[in-house]
Amino acid sequence: MASAGRGRQCTYASDRDATKLRWKLTIDTTEKTALEKLADDCPDTVVEYGVAP
Repeated sequence: MASAGRGRQCTYASDRDATKLRWKLTIDTTEKTALEKLADDCPDTVVEYGVAP
């Protein structure tokens, strides 16, 4: 994947993970597999979040 595309992909994955974690949302096995595949291409991406009240 091109660098710009990978950057967008990593941002999307990080934002999606942060939202799921912030709101303590669950994921199914299909979504988990897809997110893990996205994360494989983003080893330097850090997911930052705060838990919602």
